[in-house]
Amino acid sequence: MRPFIAFILVFFNLPLAEAQINLVPNPSFEDTLNCDSFQFNNASLPWFNPTDCTPDFYYGLSPLCGNSALQNQNGFQLPYDGNAYVGIYLADPIWGFINTREYICVELNDTLKFSKEYFVEFYISRANNFALATDDIGAYLSSQVPINSGCSYLPYQPQIENTQGNIITDSLNWTKISGVFTAQGGEKYLTIGNFKDSINTTIIDADSGNGLNNNAYYYIDKISLIPLDSIQGLNESLYRTELIFVYPSLLQNGSQIHIMSKQNHDVTFALHTIEGKLVKNGIVRFGDNLISSEGLNSGVYLIRIILGSSIVSKKIIIY
Repeated sequence: MRPFIAFILVFFNLPLAEAQINLVPNPSFEDTLNCDSFQFNNASLPWFNPTDCTPDFYYGLSPLCGNSALQNQNGFQLPYDGNAYVGIYLADPIWGFINTREYICVELNDTLKFSKEYFVEFYISRANNFALATDDIGAYLSSQVPINSGCSYLPYQPQIENTQGNIITDSLNWTKISGVFTAQGGEKYLTIGNFKDSINTTIIDADSGNGLNNNAYYYIDKISLIPLDSIQGLNESLYRTELIFVYPSLLQNGSQIHIMSKQNHDVTFALHTIEGKLVKNGIVRFGDNLISSEGLNSGVYLIRIILGSSIVSKKIIIY
């Protein structure tokens, strides 16, 4: 086998290592693992609670921990990333009008810049010992800590929100929430939770009345806030070689990825998640080739095309 062909085969099967700048410290709550503490403020530094309510910390794998994912009063869930996650209340009983909410907040590693675009992503899962489910969760970026006394809701407009109608009932898997926003400048704090009062919060019974607790409670893990220009090539509206054009860099879910080829013979493409999982591949023919993003999760992807002795590589964000 010729050395370059061997290189290509290895290159396409390597996990992706991307030079991205995540501005969220301790993004998976791993820096302060603590088997002895169920209290979020004690075990998840520098994350903190901006209100007087009590988010919870779970050290995920040891059954000897009272707050383990394998043994806790709120249900069972393995961490999405690493060995820990946190849990918060998002909504009250269906008939309740008390705006009880829990939030998690952190000071970012850098202040956001005016008119700069940022990609936000986090994962949530419904705790299976709780009966209710909601679609109301978001991420709010602010220049000051959004402090509130008691356990009432924070009346702010989050820049990133879960899609309305996408009620998250899944308690077996983790659901990704993500989006892109343009900073006003000066934002320094990231807060996650439900920013609506009970009247405007969507709540359903996800377990047909069989849940042990009549609230909507969710686990949260792996939180990212990444400047788009820290991902090489994302600010280009068009990736160009002499023979291949790939665009756009940023597209809504369901839109088309264009691969314009001037090659007089067929070539192949492969679309990977940022973690390296192959999600689509196929043939690129002369002319405009359309690749649908329908059914793909929001997130960062890498598309690669082999052109003889070179590889065209392009990063794409789907939101």
